[in-house]
Amino acid sequence: MLSAATFAFEVMDKEWPLWLVLAGFFGAGVIGMLLCRKWPLVAILFLPPVLFYGIGQLLELNDPYVGGAIRQEAGARYVVLSYLAFGSSVILLVVGTLQGWARRKHSAT
Repeated sequence: MLSAATFAFEVMDKEWPLWLVLAGFFGAGVIGMLLCRKWPLVAILFLPPVLFYGIGQLLELNDPYVGGAIRQEAGARYVVLSYLAFGSSVILLVVGTLQGWARRKHSAT
């Protein structure tokens, strides 16, 4: 029983802090969106790392062993904001890429 309690309190030592999750995903999303509006093919550089780290984060949050300990130690706010940060970064990248393609298509005609 003691080892399970120790495990629960040591999970967040190995996870990204909330400020890093928010700053990393929102920062990549905003910078990627701004660059993709000018050069749409830059999405090839931004989208794979965002998807890789985002899916990794979501897999840990939904893990049957670690996920419960994360929710217990960090709270539901950490989980909700992690989903929000990842989702918004992907949406920002897609929106910037679509705006870039529309801008190129409009300037070519």
